[in-house]
Amino acid sequence: MNETTSSFGIQTCYQGEVTIDLAPYTYQQLQKQSVSLTEFIQKLSAFITALEHNQEQYNINPYTEKFNRGIHILGKHGSELDVFPDSSLALKCSEGRWGAENPRKQFFRSIQLAWEFETRLNEREKALLQICPVYLHFQTRVRSALFQQSLFMQKIEGTPLGKTEAGFSAEFCQIFKIPTCNEILRKFRFSLHRFLDPDQQRQLLKIQSTYLFQRLSERGITIFSLNQKNILATLNTSHKQVQYVIIDPIPDYYLPLSPAYNLLTGYFCKSI
Repeated sequence: MNETTSSFGIQTCYQGEVTIDLAPYTYQQLQKQSVSLTEFIQKLSAFITALEHNQEQYNINPYTEKFNRGIHILGKHGSELDVFPDSSLALKCSEGRWGAENPRKQFFRSIQLAWEFETRLNEREKALLQICPVYLHFQTRVRSALFQQSLFMQKIEGTPLGKTEAGFSAEFCQIFKIPTCNEILRKFRFSLHRFLDPDQQRQLLKIQSTYLFQRLSERGITIFSLNQKNILATLNTSHKQVQYVIIDPIPDYYLPLSPAYNLLTGYFCKSI
């Protein structure tokens, strides 16, 4: 068993054909419970094998991919692993196909952004915008395994931003100083965006997201591009307010059109 520690306290462990990356909380829980990493990897391997053989029981994929890139979003209770703060899990499992998203990259990026949100946003902002907690990343080099990579996350119940009627809530727009959808509709400089999407709010939501990313950039938090299906709107019953949870912070764009579109939209969003 080999172990290394990287930025943000992430512990990476290698054993045979398996590599696991542990978030600091997960690694600390294993130490508190005196669970050996060898035993834990065996549990993980059995857990993932069971998923592979019964994936139809757990599929909670909230969107359909345009191309089958071998990504599976599964929901399962993980109480038998007994190390996570919330046993209700969402797993992003990859068959390791070329061109698919990299769950390991998402794991590291999520932990980085969670730290940046915690240290660079004020309390009101943190109450409204969060990163979905990630617990660990599992990778196997066994060729016969269906799931080559598996990212363990907290399962978040909510509605994708793209399916909300009016984009970000009025409170969110006020706190982060971004225009509402109605205000964007009245701005002449976004006429082309409205022309491209006259019957839906997809362009309005992209513009709102661009404004948000610019506000975050001013705090030293960089997010380049994100599909609205990866931002969930969920009601915090304790505070009676709508929170927005980013569940996949990896940039989502298709070359060569999207980068040019993002630059143009960003130019128009320099001011409210």
